[in-house]
Amino acid sequence: MCSIKLLPVRLAATFLIGLGLAACTQVQYHADGTDKPRTALLFDRTVHFQVSRAFYDSPPQCAFILPSQGEVANSRPGRLIEEAAARQLSFRIERVIGPDHRDQLTRKFAIDPTTPKGKMRFARATGCDTAVEILTNGFETTFVVVWAQAKLHLAMRLLRARDGKELWRAAHVASRSEGTIPLSPVNFPIGAFSAGRFHGDQDVFPSMADDVARRIVASIPDMRGPFRTSRTR
Repeated sequence: MCSIKLLPVRLAATFLIGLGLAACTQVQYHADGTDKPRTALLFDRTVHFQVSRAFYDSPPQCAFILPSQGEVANSRPGRLIEEAAARQLSFRIERVIGPDHRDQLTRKFAIDPTTPKGKMRFARATGCDTAVEILTNGFETTFVVVWAQAKLHLAMRLLRARDGKELWRAAHVASRSEGTIPLSPVNFPIGAFSAGRFHGDQDVFPSMADDVARRIVASIPDMRGPFRTSRTR
């Protein structure tokens, strides 16, 4: 006869408390006074951001998305994050040049927008004054048969293209989880099924990328006129 080894009571309690906090805590926004936004802790649903004086002196009229940096750079996940950032920024900035249009323009003008001079050249060629820098610190997944979790670390910056001056920065860590605590043999297959389905769901990352980008971009002051419409290209 097969036996099922249950999680220790203390570990089960920890999972339950963590899941409860993750489900109930609302996203908070914290304006940092330090040079770099702090990394959010586990279950800390906080967006750390900083808006510089230069942002209000010359609010972005147009923003172009730079190729993402970090662990998912030059990959499909990195591209999904760039697209998510462009969509969300269109609700804050009048004109946004997304990754597809950016690539077309870089080929047309033979410009590398990842260098300081390249940013200035791209800005002059497109009439777009602000660069969007994206850093992905990692996409982590945890799978322990009856419980699965995914975490996405993301940071973004707005840089004035003509001189590289930072206008705004923010960072956030989002997490999602599925599964259950096997407090009895009956719960084990339920948790295993739920966790397995979540772990294999290919839509988790795109959905999380959109959520994290939306939360981060919400910390940007909306300087558009009340009757202007936004658009992404």
